Amino acid sequence: MNIFLIGVYILLVFLIGWWVGRKETDNDFIIASRQVGVLRTTSSMFAVLGGLVLAGQATLAFVIGAGAMWLWIGLALGMIILGTFSAKVKYINDKDDLVTMGGYFKSRWGKNSGLISSSIIFVGFFSLLTAQFIIAGNILGPYLNISYISTILIIGLVVLGYLFLGGYRAVISTDIFQSILMILILMIVVIVVPFDNFSLASLNFFSLDIVSIFIFMIIGIATVLASADLWQRIFSAKNSRVAKQSSYFTAILFFLFGLAITFVGLAAFNSFPNANPDSALYLGIFSLVPEAFLGISIILVLSAIMSTIDTESFLLSSVVVKDFIPEKFVNKWGIRNTMRGSFFVLILLAILLAIFVNNILIILFGIISLIMSLSSVIFGSLFWKLKSNAVNISMLGGVMTLLVLFVIGKFNTDTAVLTLPVSLVLLIGGQIFLKNKKINTIS
Repeated sequence: MNIFLIGVYILLVFLIGWWVGRKETDNDFIIASRQVGVLRTTSSMFAVLGGLVLAGQATLAFVIGAGAMWLWIGLALGMIILGTFSAKVKYINDKDDLVTMGGYFKSRWGKNSGLISSSIIFVGFFSLLTAQFIIAGNILGPYLNISYISTILIIGLVVLGYLFLGGYRAVISTDIFQSILMILILMIVVIVVPFDNFSLASLNFFSLDIVSIFIFMIIGIATVLASADLWQRIFSAKNSRVAKQSSYFTAILFFLFGLAITFVGLAAFNSFPNANPDSALYLGIFSLVPEAFLGISIILVLSAIMSTIDTESFLLSSVVVKDFIPEKFVNKWGIRNTMRGSFFVLILLAILLAIFVNNILIILFGIISLIMSLSSVIFGSLFWKLKSNAVNISMLGGVMTLLVLFVIGKFNTDTAVLTLPVSLVLLIGGQIFLKNKKINTIS
């Protein structure tokens, strides 16, 4: 029965990819002609949540309790901030015909800034792509009695198939289907998971100290502001009103979804307190869910994983094609063929890398820490005209901070946030002390 459900799910996403790709133009394939409405934009924003985020939040709740929810409160607040400034972002996008966040940096602070930001985005989101395969192999493989490598190969081929068929329109169209499944199934899982043995202490959202609460909220806000996949959804939105409304709706969905996954992690801890925290999601949705609901639990995890694999694969391909490969080569090969080739290479490399890495929280917070190297610049650019050298030093300083933490063995969930204050201080210092010609910006 479980195999049958998975087969039906895979068939449906293939059919969606084929249907939307029948008569699309190159602009449809790349950015859906920037005509995406509220439903698809909201669904696609929500669908950036992947298997790593689910597993990471369940693990975090298992380790620190209900206070883990403050990260999701920060994510929701970040979406509200992004929505508030979406009109400005959308105006810059439409004026400069942007597809990637690297293009935004290039248009505002020059070629070097665009290259640095694109490199950070590429490393961060390639790591996120790799992590989805890790989660798939570790969670779905054992339950379905399929080998780790076979699991990630099957999922990679499925996503590659509908990306080839429909490009960006396939991504956002399958996101509607996957988002609806994720919401409905998680509601069912939360209802059937046993919560009767919860203590009041385990449900205390203020169990963390005020500093930790603040750090988690800042991490959430900064992560959203620097999430290139969310920006791409704003770029493709039909207009600024659509972008704003979708951001606000997504904030609500983030809060509710985070709350549900937090409860799943708490349930896993209450029932299996001595288990490996990395197995919290597996225990919560497979071991605690009645057998009659196991099939839909598998679809929940599969939907979360595949919706993020296609999103990050497309984002990374856009970065490669728009920010790294010279335009003359793209014109020679054709934009669709170039992107399809990059889909194949990126997914293959991610699968190969997934064989060697497996720590959930370190991967998750490593990605968050790297992406936060961009947050100070993104936030500052919404209010002030920034100097290009200050922007470059800020981004590089954040990256160096992360590298130093790893080298000296001090990187953990508490120190992950340090890239943000370092990049902020360097940005402010660069604005005050550096003398270089400012790039014209839109105020």
